[in-house]
Amino acid sequence: MVLAIALVAAAFLPGLASATPPELSVLHETRLSADSLGAASDSSAAAADSYAAAPAGAAGATAADSVRANRKEFPHPDSTLVTRLHSGGYVIVFRHSITDWAQRDADGENFEDRSVQRNLSKEGEAQAARIGKAIAGLQLPIGTVLSSPMWRCRDTAQIAFGRHQPVPELFRRGPEYRAKRLVLLGTEPKEGKDLVLVTHQDVLIPIVKGLRRDQLKEGDALVVKPLGEGAFQVVAQVTPEDWERLAADNKAATVAKNGKALKSTKSKKTAKK
Repeated sequence: MVLAIALVAAAFLPGLASATPPELSVLHETRLSADSLGAASDSSAAAADSYAAAPAGAAGATAADSVRANRKEFPHPDSTLVTRLHSGGYVIVFRHSITDWAQRDADGENFEDRSVQRNLSKEGEAQAARIGKAIAGLQLPIGTVLSSPMWRCRDTAQIAFGRHQPVPELFRRGPEYRAKRLVLLGTEPKEGKDLVLVTHQDVLIPIVKGLRRDQLKEGDALVVKPLGEGAFQVVAQVTPEDWERLAADNKAATVAKNGKALKSTKSKKTAKK
């Protein structure tokens, strides 16, 4: 009897040992056709975003390992970014500034009533003002400024840029609004201008490949180069501190350049004498 049991176990255990769990799919993409948008909702894409499949047969792989492997770090900006933004043709996508987490969104339909939404904190208002001051100092050619209809986004845009136009596609879920977001990110703004979008991380995670929850902090921005037909490339992640650093560097470079020009002019006058 013992021998029979051993033989049965030997026949079945190798198959059990080699079995691997089915792979999970990640629904992120930076390019989708209009026909494929109905295949996955924003909510399912966001849920799938929390996982990544381990390679078949990978020994000792864990869910945490898979998540880390799927993470994408976006480059932080250098001086060349300012030059590119001065030429226009980019989309700057902000997550709203710092909010008061003691508040909660109680109504996702009544956009005009602040009392049923999470709003900017005083720190968030100050942060938005610093972002706006830095970008103004860089003299970037900001064109249209669109925002989610939620007040934390509207206030961020208004404080930073002095204007905003609320649009539902920067808040609403579902294939229709997701398609509109891809159009915004994939379409080059009119010549010589940069488009600003102020929105929420939840509507970006399913369409920005590699973007993880809270990787984009409150007040952070992604600078996007539109490639057409719903495709785009993230060229930098910019923090509020990055904007201030870029503005300070730009000011210092301008002062140095003007100083050299003034010195050169004086030298020419001296030579003439």
